[in-house]
Amino acid sequence: MDLALEWDRHPGTGLRLACELAGMAGEPELEDIAPADGDSELVGIVAARRGGELAGWAEIRHDRAGRARAEVVYAARYVRRIRLGHHDFEAATGEEEAVVRTLIAGAAQQSRVAGLCQLSWEGPDVGPEGLAAVALGARMTGEYARLWTAEPRSWTVPPALHSACPLDCVLQALAESADPLGQVMVVALPSTDTLNPVATLATTIVGSEAYVDVRQGLSYRIGDIRMLASLIGALIGELHDELPHVLVLRVFEPDDTLARSALTLAGLDIAARFHRYVLPLG
Repeated sequence: MDLALEWDRHPGTGLRLACELAGMAGEPELEDIAPADGDSELVGIVAARRGGELAGWAEIRHDRAGRARAEVVYAARYVRRIRLGHHDFEAATGEEEAVVRTLIAGAAQQSRVAGLCQLSWEGPDVGPEGLAAVALGARMTGEYARLWTAEPRSWTVPPALHSACPLDCVLQALAESADPLGQVMVVALPSTDTLNPVATLATTIVGSEAYVDVRQGLSYRIGDIRMLASLIGALIGELHDELPHVLVLRVFEPDDTLARSALTLAGLDIAARFHRYVLPLG
């Protein structure tokens, strides 16, 4: 069944769609999930439905220079995100790619009708946002984050870390988590002169996946890349030993130079690069 697009310029549409999405997720309510931006104005929202069921939407806002920006929500992925408690980085399905591409194309058309000069959006290069950029002829204007991965079962200590801080010098704590339902593991490098550790790394574990957002999960008072890399390695080792059902560690790193160097040294691989995309509308 083909996608049907709806166009609405009412300022309450985002909240209405968020409430509909909350019902799909089994939640009592969700706030309007579009980011607040005092320097932009709402153009409208393109929503996609298949057989009457909400598949996703794109909220379009524009700045004073006539540049439009789209925030795209794919309903099924956002429902999974609610249940996981963080961004869902599983590979996109063909269905998701079709929905996101259709929403961005619809957003471009409405922005063009509104007389705007360009449309921008963000997302991973290997995700539906990046694939839509290729299909629509948009250009990449900047990389703002990366997704790193490691598999605890096959990861080995890189040679560069053998002479660094030993991997068994960390403190480790494992606790149950209610929101999201799963576990939290924290590893820390103790300080020699204070009670506060020099670095801590926290990961949430849901099912077979462990996840770290560097912005909230990594804290450090040191500039030693090898020590931070050793801490990342210690986390992978603890996951391997204590939680053998964990198949993958994913780390979201939004432009933290020190963390990026430590992740590289620890032998993690880049699974996705997050870019901003711009589509001229002239």
